[in-house]
Parts: sequence; C-alpha cells; structure tokens
Amino acid sequence: MNLYRKILGKTFVVIALLACTSFCNEKATNDPSALALLGFTLNLSTISGTLTDGAGAPIPNASLELATESSVKISGSSRSLATTSETGVWQLSLGSGSYEIHVKDVNGKLLGTFKISSSENLEPSIEDISHLTDTIFLVSLTGSRDVGSKFEILSPLDGSIVKTYDLPLNIKTADNLSCHVLQNNTEKENFNVGKGENNSLVSMKPLLGANKIQIHCTNSAGMSAKKTILTYFGNRITAGGSHSGYVVNGNLYTWGRNNFGQLGSGTSTGDLTNPTITKLSTISQVVSIGFNQNNSLAITEDGSVWTWGANSSGQLGMGNTGEVQAAAADPGPRNPPRKVPGISGAVMGIYGYDHAVVLKSDGSVVTFGSNSVGQLGNGSGGAGTYSANPVTVTGLPNDIIQVIAGSEHTAALSKSGDVYVWGRDQYGNLGDGTLGTASEVNSTPKKVNSLSGIVHIANGRDHILALKNDGTVYAWGLASSGQLGIGGSGSPSPVPTPTLVTGLYQVVSVWANGTQSFAILSDGTVKGWGANSSGNLGTGLTTPAKLYTPGDIVVGVKGIQYFGCGALHNFAILKSGSLYGWGWNFKGSIGRADLQETWAATTPIFLTIPN
Repeated sequence: MNLYRKILGKTFVVIALLACTSFCNEKATNDPSALALLGFTLNLSTISGTLTDGAGAPIPNASLELATESSVKISGSSRSLATTSETGVWQLSLGSGSYEIHVKDVNGKLLGTFKISSSENLEPSIEDISHLTDTIFLVSLTGSRDVGSKFEILSPLDGSIVKTYDLPLNIKTADNLSCHVLQNNTEKENFNVGKGENNSLVSMKPLLGANKIQIHCTNSAGMSAKKTILTYFGNRITAGGSHSGYVVNGNLYTWGRNNFGQLGSGTSTGDLTNPTITKLSTISQVVSIGFNQNNSLAITEDGSVWTWGANSSGQLGMGNTGEVQAAAADPGPRNPPRKVPGISGAVMGIYGYDHAVVLKSDGSVVTFGSNSVGQLGNGSGGAGTYSANPVTVTGLPNDIIQVIAGSEHTAALSKSGDVYVWGRDQYGNLGDGTLGTASEVNSTPKKVNSLSGIVHIANGRDHILALKNDGTVYAWGLASSGQLGIGGSGSPSPVPTPTLVTGLYQVVSVWANGTQSFAILSDGTVKGWGANSSGNLGTGLTTPAKLYTPGDIVVGVKGIQYFGCGALHNFAILKSGSLYGWGWNFKGSIGRADLQETWAATTPIFLTIPN
C-alpha cells in the first residue's frame, strides 16, 4: 500500500442534484499506455468507494468511465473503469492527477460527471460536479484512516432544495480551521471556526437553480480538506385547485384541470380531464413555479416572472382583466405563459386565489391582482379594487426571505425570524389576537408580535403555519377542519393568536393549502392534519374526515425533502429524486392516466416524468 492509499480520508459524500448541462473533457483512458502518453505516472493506486442515491440506497451495475481528450486516438469516447456491485461499491486504479469520471446508469444513460483529484502529498477530493438530469447520486471515497482538518457540513444538506432566500452554512469541526467558500466557482466567504464549534454565522443568498457550494478548510498544520455540497433554490413541484406542475432540467411539465388555460399550453379542450404529464413548449429555462386555484406562475433563469390562467382580477399582471374564452367550459385558445412587465430579479413567487406575490433579489416584494381587503399591501384596497400591474408592498424590512399567499391574505418572513401578514383578517389571519370582519381592509403589513425565531412559513386558504428554530410549529387562523393541529372537535372557531401545534417536534419544514397542513420531520417522514375526506393526508384512509392534531405519517414513502400542496391533492419529492402524488384525483390532477376520475388516492402513487 503506497503513501497515497494511507492518506485517504474517511468518506467524502458528494450529492449531484442533476440540473446543469455543461461538462468538460479531462485526461484519458484507463489504458496504461494512453496514460503514459498523457504524462501520467504508471504508479497506480486502487481507490475504492460507493455510489448511492439521495436516500443512501446503493446504485448497482452503474458504470464509471474515464473521459478522454480529443487528441487521444482510441475507439469510443471513453473506457469503462469500474462497474458498481450490488451494494454500490466501486474500485478505480488511478495515478496522481485530475480525472473526469462519467457516471452512467444500468441502461447506459449518462447521468453526469465528477472530477477526482489526487496527489501523493494532498488529500484526494471529489469536486467540479456536472450533471445532466435531476437524478441524485452520491459518490463516497473510503480510506484507511482519518486525516487532519476534518469537518462536517451540517447545513445545507447534500441534495437539498433551499426553501427560503437564505443559505446559511453550519460547520462542525474537530480542529481549528480557516475556511473559504465558493458558490458556483465564485469566491464568496472566508471565516474561521474553532475546534468543537458549530459555525452558523456565515450565510449567503442562493442563486436561482443549482448551487454548487465548495468549502475548503485548512488547519494550523497546513492540512487541507475540501467538500462540495449541491443544493437547488426554487420550487420544483407545486399544485393549484386541480392542476399541477413539476420542473425538470429547466423544462416545465403540467397536468390536471385546464379550463382557464392554467396548464400553459395556449389552448384548452374546455373542462375535460388532462391526466397526462406533458412538457410545455411555450416556456423554457424555468427554475421555480408557484400554482394556486386557477393560476400558474413561473420564474426563469434570468429572474423574469411568467404567468398564465384566469385573469378576472388582473392577476396575470399584464395590465388588463378578462379571459380569452367566452366561458371556462368552452374549448379554444387560452393565454400561454407571458412575461410580466416591470419585474426583474425575481427569486420567489406564488399565487393566492386571485392575486400573486413576488420576492425580488433586492429584498423588495411586489404584488398584483385582487386587492379587495388590502392583500396587495400597497396601502390601498377595498371591495372590487385590483391592480393589473405590479405594485410594491410598503412597510416591510429589507431582509425578507420568503413570501406566501392565501385566499385573500399575504405573508412574509424576514431573515431575523419575524412574520408579517396583511389583507384578510376575518379568521384572525393577522395573528394579532383579534378577529376582523369580512370587508375589513388591512393594506399594510403587520408584524405578528407574539412570534420570533421563525425559519419557515406556509398557509392554506385562511390559516398560517410558522416553524420555529427549535423545531416546533405554531398555527393560527381558520380552524373549522382541524387544520391548526391544536385539537378540538366538530368545527372549531377561528384562532387569532399563534398557538403551538400539538405533539410536533424536530420539524424541518411546513406546508399547507386549502384546509390541510403538513410538517416534514427530521427523519424525512411527513405528518398531516386537517381535512381528510379526499384521502389528501395520505394515511391510507378517508376517515376520520378531519384530523384535529397531527396524525399518522404519510404511508409508503420516506426520505421526503420537498412538498407540493394543492387544494385536495399533494406531491412529495424524495431524496432519491422520485416523485409521488396522492389525494383527490379531479380532472387528472394527480398525473396518472390509469387512475379513476374523481377518486381519492389515499396513499402515494409513483409518477413518471416523460423524457
């Protein structure tokens, strides 16, 4: 065993959330003569490791191939170095240098690449990940002993989807380290962390789409270590009243109800069912989506906002109102996705029932659509009022990291952990301890003073969930279906004050729509509460019709990392990259042509996204 093998570090894990498309050719074939021609030493070392999916399950029979330079004349563009075993184990024989390795699945499909760099005097590392699809894989290097400057990245998690416009770095170390951070190959941060400390003071703004975070740390003895984490910023799965959308490699796929053109194809067969998952040709380079009720919104790579669907209240942001069709049931043309004028630098967007809210990279928030109770937050509003052009929300701090919208209310979360709400207060939506009236106008944001340390928020029709930094959840607003999760029976009265959800701990994110609520726990399971007569809580049953406290976990799936809530149907993206849906299948909303129409799918169903 030579020196190289002796200094191999313990497992390095790299998750490739496959969304980018560029990759470069490196080095040469595993043929020793070709290696010699390229100046490589023939002093080869055996490097072993594993290949697993995002949930940690082994990927068997995958091929690792060495990319070749065009100047090297060999048959084929690459030569297989290794094939993973049934347990995902692989071995490579490599000398000093940098090698680009192609990863292919059992069917020979190229998933992506990674570069492995090694030297007799430096710790080996895996970096420069390029990915071609959204399949997730992890590459691990294994060695015989530990080395200096070890550290663990606690956040962001490998392969995670960033849920707010904030990317904190949290590092735990067994040494005194000096570190620097690169984001998509651009130098971002430099910091020091002491032995045994958790460093959570460093954060940056995520970029739309894929974010490759490289952290390089060096200890006082000069030993260095490098780790790469891949995350994705943007909402890849979403659902409205009865329509749904999913983003894959910049392409948008839609299915379900299309009577207002909410699927984005530019045409409609009226109010017939549309269960087939279909890629749109009317929009490209999509990184984030936000559907609700009968509307759809997308944000593209350049920070533009695109909208389509119903437009009775100017909620498309195009400066006008009205529909293309005479009636929603009439077949014919519909508005395709169109760019909303006057918005640039968008990083997050979502629809309420008849209004939209968009967060921009400068921290400002804009809205458009119905303003009947002040839900646009621009200081005006009243019965029958609207703005068909984007307006700026007034009175918010400049550190907003998340925006959400309900039936007629809007809310925002700041980096400092405060929640602001404006618009409808009929059910105590503002969280200030009092109930408003149906016509009361609340046209400027109001801080929920009883809350602090909030890291994620969600809302349904008229209730709001807030996740605290200690893993507990608070809820307030409409409670008639048990959607607050605080107990009760029958049709409980609204609760205008944030109240602790019963029995929930170690929560990492919250999700809601309609009269249902969900929480993803740290172990990747999900618990739901609220209305359940449509099987939408995923417990395998439609009874009881209401769950007043968090119930059984969603059955049949685990390792959930991201969620999409419709009014009565839901979706989950697993760490493995798989997509599942369940709930009320109306107009093809779940996305399987073999499912019965107007039927409750009480357990998650696997969905296939076409190429």
